Amino acid sequence: MTVEKSLPFAGKKILITGAGRDFGRTLAINFARLGADLLLSARKIENARATETMVRSMLPAANIACFPIDLTDQRQLAGVRAEIEGFTDRIDILIHNAGFWLRDDFVDTPDDDIVSAVASTATGPFILTKHLLPMIKRSSAADVVFLNGTTALRNNLRAINEAFSAAKAAQALFSERLRHRLRESGVRVLTIYPPDFYNTSPLDPTKWEYRRDAFEDLTLTARNVFDCIRFALLQDRICSIDEIVLSNNNGRNLRN
Repeated sequence: MTVEKSLPFAGKKILITGAGRDFGRTLAINFARLGADLLLSARKIENARATETMVRSMLPAANIACFPIDLTDQRQLAGVRAEIEGFTDRIDILIHNAGFWLRDDFVDTPDDDIVSAVASTATGPFILTKHLLPMIKRSSAADVVFLNGTTALRNNLRAINEAFSAAKAAQALFSERLRHRLRESGVRVLTIYPPDFYNTSPLDPTKWEYRRDAFEDLTLTARNVFDCIRFALLQDRICSIDEIVLSNNNGRNLRN
């Protein structure tokens, strides 16, 4: 894996939830390439450590710490700040990536799964943000990023589990209100709404760099999503890109 000569996130303390797999792992790899110090969290800490091992195999000197964060466990969330403060006194970027996907039809979804989805997508991130705000405000240039999805949007007509969609909508409203609360403190809040996307690995340059044409029957990729996050975070501090809505520009593949 190549490390970029310019390291725009050098020294930045970035906390990523759901960092043990999928797009959370993609975020970790890419921000490590850009010089960030990583705070990786996952419900099972061994998954976060697996991501750490992957990053260190390519960047041995990477500054990484792993934390178990179960967004459905309120008592654990209450103690997260003290644990993270053992590694750093501030958080420059908090990325809410974790979530619990509901695949089944709503009426067939187990009650416990609905509770888990709402907790990991809505109440868990709310509580985690609350407890970490003092650390976020210690940063001279802090950002909070919510990886949401087009399923949260009111005009989205795609068939989706209603409980999951509602949890994402709650997260969207929370991020909007949080943005207004924190604006005077200089903290920016970005919410990004991608449709379904293919989690291409940044470790596979051929697939990662492949530019998809509008007439291909394909979805967006993780690179498209990451590039938008990176673009928003690198703007001058006076510029807050509040929301980014992505769509598949392909009439044969409208998975929004």
